[in-house]
Amino acid sequence: MLKIGVLSDTHLHKVTLDFRNLMEEVFKDIDMLFHAGDMVDPTVYEYLSNWNIKAVKGNMDEHHLSLIIPTKRVEVIEGKKIGLIHGWGSPNGLEDKVMAEFDNVDIIIFGHSHVPLIVTKGKTTLFNPGSFRDTKTAGIIEIGDEISFRHIKL
Repeated sequence: MLKIGVLSDTHLHKVTLDFRNLMEEVFKDIDMLFHAGDMVDPTVYEYLSNWNIKAVKGNMDEHHLSLIIPTKRVEVIEGKKIGLIHGWGSPNGLEDKVMAEFDNVDIIIFGHSHVPLIVTKGKTTLFNPGSFRDTKTAGIIEIGDEISFRHIKL
């Protein structure tokens, strides 16, 4: 079974002790990490690079991050196509906007709204881990014979 840690909207200008504790305790046994944008500072990305990170740029990320990470990406993990994007604009209709950005994916991980969400539309499951800063949540996706999604209250 493959275990993926999922973050979004950390909104950090530096790596804090609380954030280190999250990564070193809650995510100590993950196989890879997805970050759906709004890390804010490049030092956060550098720190997260210690965990096999797949990340996208959010609307609040510093310009330097846009030079090293894309605005959206698709990864094939254990035969499942996973779309990763931040999101934009009003949270109303955000799920449909991010769905329109991808064709034929099994999972879409997104952020921006800061609201934890797991919802399936058609054959695609949308997963928003919420916000490290505001809702104090993160996510775990486990891919094996089945796929499981869960939120973690930090």
